[in-house]
Amino acid sequence: MNINRNYKDSVFIKLFSNKKEIIKLYNTIKGTKYSVNKTDIDIITLENVLYMERNNDLCFTIDDKFVVLIEHQSSINENMPLRFLLYIAREYEKLLDTDNIYKRKLIKVPTPEFIVLYNGESNYPENKKLYLSDAFKVKENSKLELVVDVININYDKNTNIINKSKTLKEYSYFIYLVRKYINEYKDKIQKEELIKTSIEKAIKDCIEQNILKQFLKLNSSEVVNMLYTEFNIEKAQEIWTKEAFEDGLEKGLEQGIEQGIEQGLEQGIKFQIKSLNKFGICKEDIIKEIKESYKLTDEQVKKYFD
Repeated sequence: MNINRNYKDSVFIKLFSNKKEIIKLYNTIKGTKYSVNKTDIDIITLENVLYMERNNDLCFTIDDKFVVLIEHQSSINENMPLRFLLYIAREYEKLLDTDNIYKRKLIKVPTPEFIVLYNGESNYPENKKLYLSDAFKVKENSKLELVVDVININYDKNTNIINKSKTLKEYSYFIYLVRKYINEYKDKIQKEELIKTSIEKAIKDCIEQNILKQFLKLNSSEVVNMLYTEFNIEKAQEIWTKEAFEDGLEKGLEQGIEQGIEQGLEQGIKFQIKSLNKFGICKEDIIKEIKESYKLTDEQVKKYFD
């Protein structure tokens, strides 16, 4: 199977990246009533985003709001508010003529909104807010705040949200089916074929049940490619995180906590590289994934390939 290794796009983005679907999704999330045909929005393509785990983000302006929306399939990072802060500052910098900020007259900018749609397997609330101020060493009387709305869109978790959007509900059900078949077939199918087979089975079932039917019929090969990579990375992350922790704990007991954690981290990174290689992920994407996971530079990551 010729798998597409470039996972900048995702099934979620492909499904919701047209203006009508974005407006309907935003109305569902925020409880607004923007007209699908009359509302003007501007979709901003995000490239080389340094502070998101992957480039599968939606960014758009609607009614003088600057909305950054991402979908998460792994555990939520508690540093999301800080990462969004760094990200929105860069976006405003690109949006504005930097000379204007030195003028006396007040510059008006779009109001930012930050939304994360959680679709991972860990137990997570239906709705949660993450606050930038929680990261401050001294939180009292802080003068800067940024709030991220995290919404659980798992099919069996947040019916209040997903029942308001046909497309979101069908997408959530599709992902639910993929995971269901992965769990059902994990002891019956070879690991190399498990995820691909589960995705193909879920696509077939959804088409037969008239769920995302046209979308899946037109894009089935691409959907398999994108989800194959996403789910392999998600599963690999679970394994290498556990492995790194166990290595760090064992070596900490033997050699001292600080040295043990350092060596455990090194073992975890090497195990991560090995896992992603096994799953067929290219070197470029492996380097990017490790940089994000461990906050390392290119040079620091490349030494683990020697």
